Formats: sequence, C-alpha cells, structure tokens
Amino acid sequence: MTESWASRHFSLTNPRDDGSTDLPRLLRRIADEIENRDLDPMDILDLTIAQEITEDGPWWSATLYWSPDADDPHPSRSQ
Repeated sequence: MTESWASRHFSLTNPRDDGSTDLPRLLRRIADEIENRDLDPMDILDLTIAQEITEDGPWWSATLYWSPDADDPHPSRSQ
C-alpha cells in the first residue's frame, strides 16, 4: 500500500525586464515568501530552480513544494 499526502506549491520569477538574470534576488524572494507564509522548514518537500534562455540571458524561476501538517492550528501555514 502506498502512502499519500497533500502537497501545495507556489512558483516565482523575477520580472522579465527587471532582474530576470539575478538568481540571488530570486532566492531572496523565495526566502521572503517562506517567511511570509510562515512555512515550517520541516514541511518543505522540494525546491526546484529552472532557467529559460532569453535574448537577455537566463530567466530564472523557482517552485517550492510543501506538505501542510493536517494537525496544524495555524491556517496561514497551509495556504
């Protein structure tokens, strides 16, 4: 029998014409979003980083996946 669980995700990019090639900026934005959503680091399942090559260089994107705790009394953490 396979176990299953709920997971959620969000994706971010930097604006295409304003810092799209700035990977450290994107990583700081991901960290800010983790704090804004009050995510427990133990609930984070995966963080993927990808790039699309444009005429201006790489356009970075990031997707964070997490599994909200069903017993969590903080509804903001499971958004």
